Amino acid sequence: MRAFGAVAVASLLLVCACTDSRSYAHATCVLIDVSGTYADQREEVVRLVQRGLLPKARPGDSFIVIRIDEKSYDKGAVEATITFDSQPSRANAQKLALAGKLDRLARSRARTVRYTDISGALLLAAEYLRETRAGRKSIVIFSDMKEELPRGSHRTLGPGEFEGIDIMAMNVKRLAPDNLDPAAYRKRLGEWGTKLTKAGAASWKVVLEPEELAQQFAREF
Repeated sequence: MRAFGAVAVASLLLVCACTDSRSYAHATCVLIDVSGTYADQREEVVRLVQRGLLPKARPGDSFIVIRIDEKSYDKGAVEATITFDSQPSRANAQKLALAGKLDRLARSRARTVRYTDISGALLLAAEYLRETRAGRKSIVIFSDMKEELPRGSHRTLGPGEFEGIDIMAMNVKRLAPDNLDPAAYRKRLGEWGTKLTKAGAASWKVVLEPEELAQQFAREF
């Protein structure tokens, strides 16, 4: 009987330990726009991710990369998904491998993508983040935040869709009309902020300067 009790206690401690480690883990999903006017930003975005985000990830954290293109709510848009090993040396090796994969994305021959399914990428990101069961979850978007869906496509960001998820827009490219009327740029970002917070996002932030990425990421998330 005592042996059974000892096994039960050990099992309970193991479950608690796993739950505790998840509560301290941070899952990050990076959305990279490869469509339209943002396609030329690919190399710059990869550099920012490699220097500003990857170094902040710790053993046990998860990292996901999803393309924003014309059909973003599709597993084929997932470039990478990984949970870093608990051993720091192995986690560092995984980071190097992921950095290499990002390099290949930056160098890949860009195909012409007419539409920009930002909402689909966000919905897919939220699903992957929930699966990690991490205590901290965040989405970092690299895009001009101008959505253009293919005819017949519909996207609904329902209440609670991004519950507990912090969302940051980084390196938001200004479009030609934005230079003529800055209010259009501000309105576009404001509308996204309203839409995402209504869908449960824990926070919405726009970062303008690339140099601020690592600092903002560490402080806010």
